[in-house]
Amino acid sequence: MKTMLMKTAAALSLAVTLSAPAFADDTKFDTGMIPTPLILMPDSAPQAVIFLLSDASGWQDKDQKEAERLNGNGAIVIGIDTPKYLVSLAKDTDDCIYMVSDIESLSHQVQRKAGNASVLQPIVAGSGLGGTMALAILAQTPQATIGQTLAVDPEAGIPLQKELCTPAEKTVQGNHTIYGLTDGDLPDPATVVLTPAAPPDGRDHVTALVSKHSDIDVRDGKDDAASTLAATLDELVAAESQTESPLGLPLSILDATPAKDTMAIIYSGDGGWRDIDRELAGFLQKDGIPVVGVDSLRYFWSARTATETSADLERIIHAYKKRWNVHHVLLIGYSFGADILPASYNGLTDKAKGSIVQMSLLGLSHEIDWEISVSGWLGTGSGSGAGDPVDDIRKIDPKIVQCLYGADDDEDACPALKGSAVEIAQLEGGHHFDGDYEALAKLVVDGLTRRLGN
Repeated sequence: MKTMLMKTAAALSLAVTLSAPAFADDTKFDTGMIPTPLILMPDSAPQAVIFLLSDASGWQDKDQKEAERLNGNGAIVIGIDTPKYLVSLAKDTDDCIYMVSDIESLSHQVQRKAGNASVLQPIVAGSGLGGTMALAILAQTPQATIGQTLAVDPEAGIPLQKELCTPAEKTVQGNHTIYGLTDGDLPDPATVVLTPAAPPDGRDHVTALVSKHSDIDVRDGKDDAASTLAATLDELVAAESQTESPLGLPLSILDATPAKDTMAIIYSGDGGWRDIDRELAGFLQKDGIPVVGVDSLRYFWSARTATETSADLERIIHAYKKRWNVHHVLLIGYSFGADILPASYNGLTDKAKGSIVQMSLLGLSHEIDWEISVSGWLGTGSGSGAGDPVDDIRKIDPKIVQCLYGADDDEDACPALKGSAVEIAQLEGGHHFDGDYEALAKLVVDGLTRRLGN
């Protein structure tokens, strides 16, 4: 797999503390900089994944009881002793600390071990110093990574002088660092609850955050922090379980008034609907092309077949051509999404194929996978494959195919198509095109304009 969000550390903590009901004692996970977390598994299919950060007193009986209560209600719970976590973070040798990568990776590992039919985005929650850490993690979280953030009675700063990897504002006060949040929309819904015992500096910090991010849900709590944390977590878990997806699929819909009689369908990379996929969709939307984004991480978390994927793609085409009243479809796939797209196209009916004017493949490889592999996140490779997408491309009219790759991406499959009538374009950078997604969008739209003949 190509998406590598998890940092490789010089020394990795692999041991985990397991309490019944949990995995066998010899279960090992790569926990990165999280030192020996408690991991509790429910007896039935998990309803939520919760990272529970302790306050400044460390992991106490109250934390254990709350973890066990949540676990009894059907949640995977990963408990973190915050003071020990801070000690571990302080030893990090990289230029900055990226906590969210370990959280995302561990969430995927545990869910894969649990046999989840679909992947759940974790809730990151804590009170006191744990709440402060939850907000600091929010400051460096990409889109579509964390499901919810909850902070109860957070303090203003964290006692960690080494910087976190985030462009957010930061202020050093003594041995504490106070973090703002990154500009723009929040990467996930954030809830802050302030009880009568909330520290004054924490209240001031929350006020400062809300002044720039009015979408933070700030509430006043009447009970103590532990009771408030428990009640609010129950609410967030219930809200997550009630979320419905369009067509029963993990789709993101970007509406626009069609300017080119065309809609786009984008299959993301294995990291989910974020970064390149989301930004490319935004540029298309601004150009008058409505977009359906397919989150490959969630869609392919359980193994799919080419036939099943083609059938779902056809449902998307039918439903959204009708919704937007357009005649043409632009198919786009990035990385994992590019690899599965040619075979998925080949399984469509002739009627559906007839509406597709262009297929843009970005960061194409020589291997198809119909299931997300956690080993890809850990850098060990998937060890599997269901064929070479280049073989599937050779079955498609080359006039509709556009293959774009980065000059520094030595593993890209686009050069293998040279000599055919496929449109091939090399851009600067590697697998992520040096982050110049606007230039990428321009090439895609220029190709579409030529193929539409206008």
